[in-house]
Amino acid sequence: MRQSPRRLLGPFLPATGAVVRLALALLLSGALSACGGIYPLGETTKVSRLPDKPIRFRTKGDIPDRPPLILELGDPFLAPGNLRAGFELPTGAVWQPRLWVFGTLRTALQTFDNGVTPPTPEWVNRFDLFANLQLTGTEKIVFGIRPLDKNRFNAFSGYAIEEDRVKNELNANIRTFFFEGDFGSLFPNLDKQGFLPIDLGFSIGRQPLLFQDGILINDTVDSLGLVRNNVRLPGVSNLRISGVYGWDELDTRNDRQAYMLGLFLAADIPTSTLELDAIYVNEDRPDGGSFHAGFATTQRIGHISTTFRVLGSYAEAESNARVADGVLLTSEVSWTPQSSDDIVYITSYVAIDNFTQAGREPIVGGPLAALGILFASPGLGNHLSELSSLTNDIVGGAVGYQAFWDNHRRNLVLELAGRADTSGEGLNDFALGFQFQQAFFRRILLQVESFYAVQEDRDDAYGARSELLIQF
Repeated sequence: MRQSPRRLLGPFLPATGAVVRLALALLLSGALSACGGIYPLGETTKVSRLPDKPIRFRTKGDIPDRPPLILELGDPFLAPGNLRAGFELPTGAVWQPRLWVFGTLRTALQTFDNGVTPPTPEWVNRFDLFANLQLTGTEKIVFGIRPLDKNRFNAFSGYAIEEDRVKNELNANIRTFFFEGDFGSLFPNLDKQGFLPIDLGFSIGRQPLLFQDGILINDTVDSLGLVRNNVRLPGVSNLRISGVYGWDELDTRNDRQAYMLGLFLAADIPTSTLELDAIYVNEDRPDGGSFHAGFATTQRIGHISTTFRVLGSYAEAESNARVADGVLLTSEVSWTPQSSDDIVYITSYVAIDNFTQAGREPIVGGPLAALGILFASPGLGNHLSELSSLTNDIVGGAVGYQAFWDNHRRNLVLELAGRADTSGEGLNDFALGFQFQQAFFRRILLQVESFYAVQEDRDDAYGARSELLIQF
């Protein structure tokens, strides 16, 4: 017999039912406010004409002191003053080495019940620690570890409340380690007049790959990337061409010898920004690997911001849970109410067959994570996405509102989302959720969120989280 979240969490978290009732009250309040003319919900700013007199230039005394990082050797990060002279390489490049160490600590109390498996009340922690050896404005070496987790939902250091068990997931696994730069900056003596096309960016090592807003691929891969910016074509103000070869750490593949080849194009035209991306993943399977592609167009239509995407995946071998044939169509529409910074957004999607990503980190959720907070995983412990983020013969979407107060130090997101099966063999779900964030001082963020989902032929799902995020 399941126990209630109140009994499981005791004093650690508010009762899920009370939090859900608060979300419903906030959503109802927002609807009534809009109907009553009190719209937008967040702070408003009077729109005035441009001033006739110049505004005084802010000096050092008008700007808050810069918060230091954990460690700063060489020139401090974004500090005022003169830069050190550095030294010149035989190639003509001038290096000014600076080492910056920084990180983000996340600690959360949370419970999650998906209506199928028992709830998972827990205290979990995550620490993203980075060292950035900045050599020039374009050359740097980035090293990162996550010493409190092992990059799996159930492998975060903390305390499993229901099991009365301490979880120790300490490790020194390298999660990020890459060098990036620009050939033109590294070898300026090859083109002192600036006429040769050697301004080619590159990066090599273990690095995050995120294309089509993470829908096509959202993974950390051992890879080599090349990029050429500022390619001019008729009617195109800028064309960016990127190529990637990845040889390890493709997390959705069982084959450790799998490798990927990717070509990514982004173009700015007068009315839109266009993205065309393609990835081939080779696996040691009898019939080969898989193809993944995506096209997106982002533009303003009047006062409305829009993004439309068409994505597809094709498995050369027989389809399975990791690689399959499918098409995904998505749309994102948003606008800002007059006199405010609030955001109203509507997202929708249609999945035909089973679209699969080229690669995905184990804790980031599925392809729909970018389409709303109820489709996204927090990436911290066993609290998964509130609604399934997988794309197998499904249609759905989300409607949300984000309101801001206190100069953006406080915000609230209210969202209603759902998904409906189109194959006749699946289940339909919809959920209501909220996310509240409040900044304290200059390094601390408190986040409280909850959801309730009504699920067909299963128990209702619910969950609640309280998280502190501290920047170092």
